Amino acid sequence: MPLTTQQTQDHEQLQKLARQLVKHCPDMRQMAREVASHILKKHTRGTFDPDNVYLHRFKAAQSSPRTFSGWEHREVPYQSLTLPQLVMQRLDVNDQDNADLLSYRTGFYSDGAHKGVFDEHNEIPMAPRDVLNELWNIDFCSAFHQNLETFWARHADNFRTLAKANFLSKVLETCEHESDPTRLARYRRVATALAGDAGWPPSLSQLQQQAKPVTGVRLCTFDIGGHTATDILRVELDDGYQLLYTPGDVDALHLFASHSELYWWVLHNTNAAQNRARFMTHFASADHGEKTSAVGLNHLIDVLFYNWGGTAHDALNQSNATLHADAFTHLRDAARQRMSDDAHFSLRSNADLRKQLWIGYLKAFGTFATAMAAVDWPVALAAVGAGLADTGLNIDQAVNGHTTAQRKAGVIGAVLAAIDTLFNATLLGGPAVTGEIAEVDLHAEGGPDLTPVETEEPAAATPTQLAEWVPAPLVPAERAHVLAPFETNVLLDGQTAGSGRFQGIYTLDDGFYAQIDGFPYHVRYIGELRSWAVVDPQNPFSFYRNVPIRLNDEGLWQPLEQGLRGGTPQFRLKLWGRGASATPVAELVPTAYEVDEALRPTLLKASNGGDGPNLSGLTYNPNNRPLEEAYARFRSLRDLLADDAQAYFANETLPARAQIPTLQANASAKQIIRSVYENSEGLVIGESHTQLGSKQLLIDNMAQLKKQNVRVLYMEHLMTDFQQADLNLFNQTGRMPEALKTYVTDLDRGWGTDPAQRYTFIEVLRSAQKHGIRVQAIDCMASYRQAWVGNRPAAIRQKMMNFFAHRIIAADQAARGASKWVALMGNTHSNTFEGVPGVSELQGAIGLRVEDIEIGRPGSVTADPGRAVLDEGIRETHIRGDLRLQVPIAQPLSASQTVEGILANPGTFGFKDVEGQMNLVHRSKDLSLQYTPIRKDGEFVYVERASWPWLDKRRLPNLQEMTFQLSRHGLKYLPL
Repeated sequence: MPLTTQQTQDHEQLQKLARQLVKHCPDMRQMAREVASHILKKHTRGTFDPDNVYLHRFKAAQSSPRTFSGWEHREVPYQSLTLPQLVMQRLDVNDQDNADLLSYRTGFYSDGAHKGVFDEHNEIPMAPRDVLNELWNIDFCSAFHQNLETFWARHADNFRTLAKANFLSKVLETCEHESDPTRLARYRRVATALAGDAGWPPSLSQLQQQAKPVTGVRLCTFDIGGHTATDILRVELDDGYQLLYTPGDVDALHLFASHSELYWWVLHNTNAAQNRARFMTHFASADHGEKTSAVGLNHLIDVLFYNWGGTAHDALNQSNATLHADAFTHLRDAARQRMSDDAHFSLRSNADLRKQLWIGYLKAFGTFATAMAAVDWPVALAAVGAGLADTGLNIDQAVNGHTTAQRKAGVIGAVLAAIDTLFNATLLGGPAVTGEIAEVDLHAEGGPDLTPVETEEPAAATPTQLAEWVPAPLVPAERAHVLAPFETNVLLDGQTAGSGRFQGIYTLDDGFYAQIDGFPYHVRYIGELRSWAVVDPQNPFSFYRNVPIRLNDEGLWQPLEQGLRGGTPQFRLKLWGRGASATPVAELVPTAYEVDEALRPTLLKASNGGDGPNLSGLTYNPNNRPLEEAYARFRSLRDLLADDAQAYFANETLPARAQIPTLQANASAKQIIRSVYENSEGLVIGESHTQLGSKQLLIDNMAQLKKQNVRVLYMEHLMTDFQQADLNLFNQTGRMPEALKTYVTDLDRGWGTDPAQRYTFIEVLRSAQKHGIRVQAIDCMASYRQAWVGNRPAAIRQKMMNFFAHRIIAADQAARGASKWVALMGNTHSNTFEGVPGVSELQGAIGLRVEDIEIGRPGSVTADPGRAVLDEGIRETHIRGDLRLQVPIAQPLSASQTVEGILANPGTFGFKDVEGQMNLVHRSKDLSLQYTPIRKDGEFVYVERASWPWLDKRRLPNLQEMTFQLSRHGLKYLPL
């Protein structure tokens, strides 16, 4: 349906409001950079980049007549901050008291902490004492708060308008992919209840109007143990359903038939380091950690997992507050309060420093980096469409990896994308707008359908399945076995238990104890739940391993039961990575080019890249005739495929091409993906295999692809005759067979992909399976290994692989049902190369070439201008796709550096294999290198390090999650 003139004007006005709001929204990082630049110009008159000016602190110094300060340092600094970080964090109170000593062990330099030598060659002539006085005069914290007040005074109404527009755009998106008429009706009912009975698209005046919830709909907060989410709305319907609106998430509307489903959803969104960090951005920074008797949100989430096999937890919606005002007025006011509270929590003002000077209290601000992770990124803008997921960034990128300009562009792009969705002609003709869904009777005889969504595999999980999938500390067990790991040697003889809140609790020098069945256990009080829990006596500051306890009728402590009577349903193992038992897909008819099944064991080594000379026929082993016959059979298959491919391309007729979308250069990944699939059933991503951006695009946006109904990922390198059987098993169960894991790990090692293990081929597979996207091989041994003697025919690899991939994709779509798909392959296969049509041309799809660029440059998507490259013969050729996406991404360091050199700075870490044992290696505060073995618990990894209670014995699915957890606590990963 085309837009009217008025609707077009409203669309343009909303875009204008969005640009103004984002432009004027206080950006803490940019403000800090501006202050830092001012300081540099005033005190050095130079043109230094403030992000490359470092304040280093040293333990010792040597005098030097050649330096500005009179001192030089030949050691690694024990603390290092960029100048903008210093502006935000401020100097310590100790520095205020001892300003005269600053120049001795502190200085500004143009090299980071890794340099090791700091003298006249890298010194920046600026006295720390002068900077201290400058920061005192500026008072950055107070200035930032003043900017916040100005922003809200001018833009509060526009924020509310855009928040309402973003909500309605999420309703459109959700309804586009929903086929159940009863669920569609509920989404529409909630939209009407919160936004009023507006038209589609709503007019600007309708977006500006306020609406109070109608009868039969209760608008309320969402909280965990009284910690209220600042930007989540919860709506209770009178038919028993409830809906959560989580702005900033890929899927922002969540409908639950019961409290059990809501509890299960919370667990699924907090069961790993990265998704928990994302989830916690919906809550104020001050709620994350401990304070007084409250254990904080992070510990409280750990407590939720004790009963993961059960149906509910009383910590959810403990406050359960009803909101009587307009929903979007509430979101605006909550965002305003959140921005102020987070800034107050994270920044130090002159008043704070004066108070500390007066009382002589020297506080270590060790939580600064974690606090800044929340406030540095404008989290409050999620309500208007600029959450991390909306911008296509992960948390680490948003906080650490992007320039201010890039982040600002990403925010503007995300907000504009939400507005564009609201005026999208395709969606306006969809089920959210058409009137027929309103006719569904949600109160028909028989009452509401409260059947839980998770109904597959209701049978109880077997002990073997529990041991295989669940982290050992969380396996449901009998009472005695649950408490056994927590036993202590403490004697309570002669001790007197307390009363009131401390009834039955013994207070000792090292903490609190409770007696259960005659044995003493270390316990901690959970203020939010007004209850106690047994904790690990070796790690009492962590709640990862905990057993909640209650007083029984006799006044004796006893542990809460775990899970459900009758056992834990098998489908709940999905929480730990076990996929539902999917229906096996139809088998594809083998092609004439695949190795016979009987010969595959014989050719396995060769298929993995071994025995090249023998495979090609260049050499011959007369003592192993069966092997040589197998090699000969391979060569015949290769030649057949080569002949057929060349014949095909000599006479091919290409299908009509899809319309290539026109995109803004700063379009988000979400906009790119939506635009592609509005014009095509398939997207072919072309990459340089060593680069990371293509894999990042897939991994970070797999949920967006799933939302566009993408069902299949086609991948180069994977062979139908050697990996597909294992891929099918992996697709169905989530368990990756060892042979497949070894092959793909070797693939990553061979191409030198991401040493941080974030954006690798194996993570692409895992992410696809997690999101229910089936992986299909599009190579075979004949197309992939080839093994020619002498010079191979021109572009023969491109012809053979493209032809075979075309055959497999067509067969897969025919046998298993036509669907949208995405493919990942080299950029000489994705589009026409050397005159050979690419897979995108053969399938009538769209080719997107992705290339990495330096982290400081702005990313963009444009029509592909092409790129000149050199082939193996040092001959210039050209590659070009339909579209080109440039991705700013940090490149791994040279592997030739030593561990000592790479981990030079305190707080840096990496992973290294030492005599067959993988170790976490980190540089400690005392400058020593610490090696901690990585231990295994089934598919989970963990470390035993009591000095890190937030990580000690915590089971994580992989080293990537461990890396993220460490980074969130201020450590910096460097590949070894």
